[in-house]
Amino acid sequence: MYRDAVMYLLRTDPFYGRVLSQLTLKLCSGSAVLALRATAHEWQLVVDPGRLAQADWTGPQWLAMLRHTVLHLLWQHPERYAAALKSPHQAALVRWATDAAVNDYLTDLPTQAITSRRLQALVGRPVARRQDSNAYWQVLQRWQRQTQPGHDLPQRGPNNATDGRPVDAATAWDDHQTWTEAPAGSALERQQWRQQLFTTTAAELSAKQRGTLPGAIRAALAVVPAQRSLNWRALLQRYLGQVPDGRQPAYGRFNRRQPYRMDLPGQVVQTWQEIRVFVDESGSMGNQEIGDLLGQLAGLLALYPASITVYPFDTQVHLAERYQFTGRVHDVQRVGGGGTRFQAVFDVLPQLTHQAGQLTIILTDGYGEDHVTGTQSGNLVWLLTSPATQLSVQPAPGVVISLADDPEWQAQREG
Repeated sequence: MYRDAVMYLLRTDPFYGRVLSQLTLKLCSGSAVLALRATAHEWQLVVDPGRLAQADWTGPQWLAMLRHTVLHLLWQHPERYAAALKSPHQAALVRWATDAAVNDYLTDLPTQAITSRRLQALVGRPVARRQDSNAYWQVLQRWQRQTQPGHDLPQRGPNNATDGRPVDAATAWDDHQTWTEAPAGSALERQQWRQQLFTTTAAELSAKQRGTLPGAIRAALAVVPAQRSLNWRALLQRYLGQVPDGRQPAYGRFNRRQPYRMDLPGQVVQTWQEIRVFVDESGSMGNQEIGDLLGQLAGLLALYPASITVYPFDTQVHLAERYQFTGRVHDVQRVGGGGTRFQAVFDVLPQLTHQAGQLTIILTDGYGEDHVTGTQSGNLVWLLTSPATQLSVQPAPGVVISLADDPEWQAQREG
């Protein structure tokens, strides 16, 4: 069935057919019909033949669910949401948000598939179609806080808004929990594999075939990676590796104080879970410079799988224009363009800090005022395109990293 489906898609829908033809297929039992499961080198497609037989899908529905899985991989959902899925407070919301973001682009879905229309019926307010999964996640988080204060999870899901089906009626189709099992230490290698997978696919599509794809898919395939990737690993290990963000229990580790008590968990260092990036869009920053800096953030996603939110700023932070960064770099559309006021960033930070494990990065050329107040330096990094001595804020809170001293950045700028 899988081979026949891939052959059919290669003829009729080459984008999906070419991606599926490059994936490693594993047939084994699991908790759902389909799943994306990580190895140290790649993401593999897992199919449970028994559950597939029980699903009793039509041919078009089988094809739709294969497309569904490809879009999860294209938009990096497994890497972006692995941490959130480990939280019992957020797991169901993440499943609904990512499925809605994918299913809005598909037809012939199985009955009760989660879409933005079902989310709208659930939350009782307008929900735009074809949004990024993070937009749906934020809508669902607000709904959860308003309707079920003090509860971990909603007891009814999107399907219940119209037909009374239980919360996870669709979880037996597409397993998201396998995303949490990815080996963290090999995230960079999987990111490189994923990039190569879609780069190869895009190169094999004709202009006409690409033209039939929705805009969001074309944009994801049109990523232009930086010609030379900066050594983010060395920079982050040097400046952040010595700054653990607390500790968390881990039953996979021995308790060092009482190693013979197997019922007591050990501890591991808790890593950053959220990264907020403030991009200086003042008049002194060029479009090419901004685009190159954003292009380097794809490396952050690979090294530290986390949720990255980008906030443009000049004399103010443009909160309405923030967006979730997924590794796709488009033509820079300036929001600001005036002067630079770093104090605006520090004014909004208290509104955005809700939990531990949040890191703030300011991408800038360094030219602004000479003093800021109300700072928390323990989780702040300045990433400068100019020499560190030219950062106007003195003394600067947090850690200052200058790309002017990086030979790879200099070569990229000269090229």
